[in-house]
Amino acid sequence: MSEKLKAHIALFVSAVLFAINYWVSDDLTNHIATLPLVFFRTIGAAFLFGILYYFDKEKIMPNKKDLGLFAFAALFGILLNQFLFFSGLKYTSAIDAATIHVSNPIIVITLSAIFLKIKLTKNKLLGVALGALGALILILYQGNYKSDLSSIKGNMMIFGNTFAYALFLIILKSLLKKYSHIAAMFWLHIFSSSFLIPVSFNTLIQFNWYEVFSQYWFSIFYIVVMLTFIAYLLNMYGLKRLSPTSVSFYVYLQPVFAYIIAIILGEQLPSFVKVMATLTIISGVVLVNTDKFKEHKKLKGMNS
Repeated sequence: MSEKLKAHIALFVSAVLFAINYWVSDDLTNHIATLPLVFFRTIGAAFLFGILYYFDKEKIMPNKKDLGLFAFAALFGILLNQFLFFSGLKYTSAIDAATIHVSNPIIVITLSAIFLKIKLTKNKLLGVALGALGALILILYQGNYKSDLSSIKGNMMIFGNTFAYALFLIILKSLLKKYSHIAAMFWLHIFSSSFLIPVSFNTLIQFNWYEVFSQYWFSIFYIVVMLTFIAYLLNMYGLKRLSPTSVSFYVYLQPVFAYIIAIILGEQLPSFVKVMATLTIISGVVLVNTDKFKEHKKLKGMNS
C-alpha cells in the first residue's frame, strides 16, 4: 500500500471520527455542563500530547515571544473554541453544527486577507460572499420560515466557534514553521489547562465525578482520545503526505457523514433550504480554491 493511499485512508477515518463527534457531543451536552466537558477534553489531551512530546525528537523550548503567541492561540483555539462548540450544541442540532463548520475555509481566507495581507482575487471575493450567504441562511433559517431564537442562538455560538478556530489557524501559522505539530499541541494544551483549572476549580469540586464517569465514560473517552488525540494525529499524517487542497476535501465530507449518521439514527434530515445553503458554502469554498488549483496545475506542468 502506497504512502498516499495510507494518507487518504487516514483522512477518511479522521473525517468520520469528526462526524461522529457531533452526535457524541450533542448527547453529552444534554447531561453535562459545558465547563466540565471543556475540562475533560483539555486536560485529557494535555496528558496524551505530553507523552508524545516527551518522545518528540524535534522538541524545542519556545522563546518568550512564542510562549505569548501559544497562550493567545490557546485562548482562542482551545478554550473559546470548545466552550462555544459545547454551548452551541445545547441549542442547535448536530447537523446544523456540521454544516456551519463547512464555512471555516471561507473565514480563514477572509482573516488571511486582513491579517496576512493575502490578495483577494475576484474568485475569492465571490467565494467569500457565497460562503457568508450560505452560513447566514444556516444560522437564521429554522424551517417553515419561523424564527426559533433558541436555535439561532446555538447556530451563532457554532459560527463563533468556527470563527475562533479560524483565527487560531492564522495565529498558529507562524508557530508551525518553528515547532513540530506535537510540540505545538503540547504547549497549546499546557496553556489551556493553566487557564482552565483556576476558572473551573469551584465547579469541579461540586461535580459528581462518579455519576458522570459511570454513565458517560465512553463518550468522554471518545472526545478526549478518539477525537482530540487520534483524529488530530490522522490529520497530521495526511497533511505531511498530501497537499492542503486534498486534505481540505475531507473537511467538506464531514457534513455528508453527519447526514448519513442522521439516517442511521433515524433523526430528521435537513430541509431543502439547508441543503441548498450547504451547497452555496461549498461552491464558495471551490471558488476560493480555484486559484490554488490553477497554480498547482501550472507547477505540475513546469515539472513534467
